[in-house]
Amino acid sequence: MPNWLLQLYKDYVLKHTWMTALLVMAVISAVGSYVVDFRMDASADSLILENDRSLEFYRKVKKTYGTDDYLFVTFQPNAPLFSKASIKQLKTLKDQLAALPDVETVISLVDAPIFDPENVSLTNIENDLYFIGDENVDLIKAKEHILNIPLYRNLLISSDGETTAIQANLKGNKNYFKLNDELRKLQWKRINKEPLTAYEAQAERNLREELRLLADEDAKRNERVINQIRDIKKGFQNVGTVYLGGIPMIAHDMIEYVKSDLVVFGLGVFLLLILIQAFIFRRIRWIVITLGCCIITAVMSMGILGIFDWPVTVISSNFVALLLIITMSLVIHLIVRFRQVERENMDADYDEKVLLTISSMFTPCAYTALTTIVAFGSLMVSDIRPVIDFGKMMIMGVSLAFVVAFTMFPLLMKLKKKAGLDRRKETGFFTFTNKLAIVSDRWRWQVALVAVAMSVASAWGISYLSVDNRFIEYFKSDTEIHRGMKVIDTELGGTTPLEIIIERSAIEADFAFIEEESEEEEWEDEWEGESASGEEETPRLWMTSHGINKLHKIQNFLDSLSVTGKTLSLAAGLQIVEQINDNQRLSDFELALLEKKIPADLREQVMSPFYDKENDEVRFLVRVKETDPDLDRNKLLADITKFFKEELKFSEESFHFTGMLILYNNMLESLFKSQILTLGVVFGIILLMFIVLFRSLKLAILGMFPNLVGACFVLGLMGWSGIPLDMMTITIAAISIGIAVDNTIHYIHRFKMEYKRLGDYTQAMYACHDTIARAMYFTSITIIAGFSVLVLSNFMPSIYFGLFTSLAMLIALMANLTLLPVLLLIIKPLNLEQEVLDSIDNKTESERDSNIKKSIAVD
Repeated sequence: MPNWLLQLYKDYVLKHTWMTALLVMAVISAVGSYVVDFRMDASADSLILENDRSLEFYRKVKKTYGTDDYLFVTFQPNAPLFSKASIKQLKTLKDQLAALPDVETVISLVDAPIFDPENVSLTNIENDLYFIGDENVDLIKAKEHILNIPLYRNLLISSDGETTAIQANLKGNKNYFKLNDELRKLQWKRINKEPLTAYEAQAERNLREELRLLADEDAKRNERVINQIRDIKKGFQNVGTVYLGGIPMIAHDMIEYVKSDLVVFGLGVFLLLILIQAFIFRRIRWIVITLGCCIITAVMSMGILGIFDWPVTVISSNFVALLLIITMSLVIHLIVRFRQVERENMDADYDEKVLLTISSMFTPCAYTALTTIVAFGSLMVSDIRPVIDFGKMMIMGVSLAFVVAFTMFPLLMKLKKKAGLDRRKETGFFTFTNKLAIVSDRWRWQVALVAVAMSVASAWGISYLSVDNRFIEYFKSDTEIHRGMKVIDTELGGTTPLEIIIERSAIEADFAFIEEESEEEEWEDEWEGESASGEEETPRLWMTSHGINKLHKIQNFLDSLSVTGKTLSLAAGLQIVEQINDNQRLSDFELALLEKKIPADLREQVMSPFYDKENDEVRFLVRVKETDPDLDRNKLLADITKFFKEELKFSEESFHFTGMLILYNNMLESLFKSQILTLGVVFGIILLMFIVLFRSLKLAILGMFPNLVGACFVLGLMGWSGIPLDMMTITIAAISIGIAVDNTIHYIHRFKMEYKRLGDYTQAMYACHDTIARAMYFTSITIIAGFSVLVLSNFMPSIYFGLFTSLAMLIALMANLTLLPVLLLIIKPLNLEQEVLDSIDNKTESERDSNIKKSIAVD
């Protein structure tokens, strides 16, 4: 510990304790007052990649074709769906949804035009159409007619005719796309290293703030309308089964589960801290000191996030609980050390004991904090903005935890003095580390062989690790969202949207021969056309019989895939017209006529969402079945790409994939890459820090093994179990290493001291297991129990996160208390020459303690 810092402790903590305490509390109160501004980001953007080109294309598509902010409400009445009572109930449900302030439009079976395919004609279409709510409708025939219309089947009604769906389109903010375009222009200037003027820099900040407010408004809108629809559902419990689904609901419920986990995890950790410390230390003062430091760290960290308007996301949701654990770990090490100082210096003054504790633990705790910061800082190499922010938050939080622990512990110890040793008889729980010392001594090679076997198994399991997972697997099977997604997937066309945009260039080559051979005026009028000003327009190729035939081929292929549900497109919409036209495809003349004569409302439903007339491009909206166990997103995209390129001869540049499926898939792929990169960065930097700290390459390498075994074993187990990485389990490796490496530092630091004192490796190992190993044991048990609380969650990623992090911490603890001492005993990395050099550079602990005592005595 630096002499100037030691002097500060003496002058302010020991001499002017109350004044220092009041000043510290004033700072805590000032920062803590901003806790009210602490918030959670519930937007879908918190689950996608930073600077993802696919995101920009997705926003462009939404600007052209409309957003995917819609909810599904499924209704399966107790009575047959096609009965007067059920139709009346359906209409009531539809009207109540349409009356919600945040709902713009509603699409339901009640609004769907129906016709008899065998008795309908284009010339008399207006008289041949009818609606299910019309008077004197034969409901039996209406059911038959509806099920014979392909567009409606598995979209508005299930194949068995017993379940129907209502689509509620939510109101959006029309300024969003304009503001986002302006922001992206400025961001691209920055990315291209073009300097921004002061005005542009301020404009960029303002645009970010406006877009954040809009995102918050959308989140509040989603929460409001989802709660309103759930209230409406209650009124239909006695007449049928109603489920709610859709991407906004998935995002909303995901956030709600995580918020619930924050409370459960926070309270669980808090209660476990009390119970475990009461069991271990059996003194209220230690519980009060530990909890006091933990609460102060939590409040101040949330206040700092509030000051800088730094939102917590799904990925960083366990930020506060992690800080509680890290703070608790630091304080327990200080408590255990103080108890040792009490036993070793029974005649010393109380202030001497406090200062001796702080000075002896400052260096190892500082290094443990630094290595933890490095571990979490490695998350910043990710491409995912929430992961990057999580890394930054933990860097700030761990730094704060260290400052709080080494400020509040001596203050609280001084404010509440209490002497007396703990003389209770030690039980098996407290002598567990001594038993592990015996294992490490007697079965050295067996321990080493077990570690090698675990390493091989881990490497093999990691080779099976994947990231492809399904939204439905995030929720327990008994939750409403899981049941609703299952109904929508299996009966009403799928959940997750995949959009395919196909440009005009995809079929330009097909028309080359026509442009060369056709000389007739009719072709010129139809394809090229002339505007009112006499200027030639670009020929629209998709709205020709040849273009429509291509669309039908694509439609049929997408419908044939097992993992796809309903596919909506221009071809699907035209199927209705073709049915009316005696199941004959429309000619070029009929298509041109249809485009001009189609009613505006029908154009908005059938053409506008799937055909961009200005750019002559088409859009397919494929709803993918999340419940399908064979769903492999990458394989699905590869199969579609292969069909386009090999069967239809499309160039790769002429078609594009987008939608939430693509954005989420990109994030999952980045998770896998960042996991590997994160591990490499963590181990590389920590190895360098170990070399600096231990002044020995051998010792540094030995210290890496226990942590490598713990982190890799958990990842390998996930691979063996077929459990994919997700947005929360991605952080397990960094978290487990960041916390577990603290134990390594404490153990090796104490081992060097004991070896210097005793001069024997085996005796030094037994001494370490009787002292520092207990602090490692106590903190790790509390951490493991804290993470285990997450098994109570309804959110499967939280459950996996809690279980696997607990397992990683357990394995790392056992490795640090068995494998690490075994490696030290076998390899014997320390030598007399090194110890002499260390004694020249640094005072021994006994000399430093003696100086502290003398200094206090003089004062």
